[in-house]
Amino acid sequence: MTASAPVTMLPTLTGLRGIAALAVLFYHIRGAMTGFLPEQGIAVLAQGYLAVDLFFVLSGFVLWWNYGAQFGEQGIRAAPHFIVRRFARIFPLHLAILTAMALFAVALIISGRDPGAQYHFSALPAHYLLVQNWGFGDQLAWNDPAWSISTEWAAYLVLAVTGGWLARLRIDAWRFPLLALALAAGVGWWFAATGRTSIGDAIPTTGLIRCLVEFGLGIILCQWWIGQRERVHGSVIIYATAFGLVGASTLLLIGAHSQPAAVPLIMAAVVILALQASTAPRPMLSGRVAQWLGDISYAVYLSHFFLWILFKLFFVDDLALVHPAMILAFVLLTLAVSHIVHVGLEVPGRRIVQRAGDRLLATPQTAFAADPGKS
Repeated sequence: MTASAPVTMLPTLTGLRGIAALAVLFYHIRGAMTGFLPEQGIAVLAQGYLAVDLFFVLSGFVLWWNYGAQFGEQGIRAAPHFIVRRFARIFPLHLAILTAMALFAVALIISGRDPGAQYHFSALPAHYLLVQNWGFGDQLAWNDPAWSISTEWAAYLVLAVTGGWLARLRIDAWRFPLLALALAAGVGWWFAATGRTSIGDAIPTTGLIRCLVEFGLGIILCQWWIGQRERVHGSVIIYATAFGLVGASTLLLIGAHSQPAAVPLIMAAVVILALQASTAPRPMLSGRVAQWLGDISYAVYLSHFFLWILFKLFFVDDLALVHPAMILAFVLLTLAVSHIVHVGLEVPGRRIVQRAGDRLLATPQTAFAADPGKS
């Protein structure tokens, strides 16, 4: 991204983020839907974990879209402000939900009940620091979905250091698909070499690599898309590349039986098509509901797992006998709670931390052209 590239809204990406958050939610509650949903439907919901891969590519794209110009102009000097804003974006809500879970576990212990393997107090410091998925554990614990936030935090730190160098890259029409194929092939080889067949296998071990590769893919996709959209007939190249990535991922799935190699390419193609939809006169997923879902998507993503634990404790006796109305009630409850914590905690917390960080760095808050609140 060049310094002159405008930072504008891409509404379809916001709406897509909301859909992805719901996909992860339904993935985690699918076990309660076996009583009324056919096996094919459960099988579809079981693929909801792949929405995390979409999040990684989206995150890399959106962050470069918002911050690429600053890294291009300032290099490593842009890193402190970038880190402050990313810390402000992810930590307030993460800390609040993790603390609520810790208090819940303490309440279980006080009441004489075993909180179970989900709550390892020895692992709590790593979770508070969001480093739990940096090789410090061999299983998911506490707020399971936060594993991906842990890996993204690592990706932010890597970007802060390498952003100036990345800004000097030139990703032309052909270089992006070649780099994308190379990254996908590398991921596929690594998973195969370690005996893993799914990109969701052994998350505590594989999640960090999975995130860094897909986050990096999102960055080079952003650089490439900006260049192509400014070219005459650039849309032809963009659509051809998207469908080419779909074709390549199909060959990897069918020919090489490598799902880990195919997934990053599929998600890159989805993001490209969503980008093109964002530039239409009436962008897809630009309605109020879709944009609202996108705005609260981080809250939905981080809160639903704990809310489901509480919901089952109070309202569910047998997962095999859950009525569809109860599933609807849980989804509506999650959306309502997510809206409340987004408005009442996430957004104010982000602003407070940003202001504190700006004072600490002794520079005005307008150092960045865009508020990354929606990134």
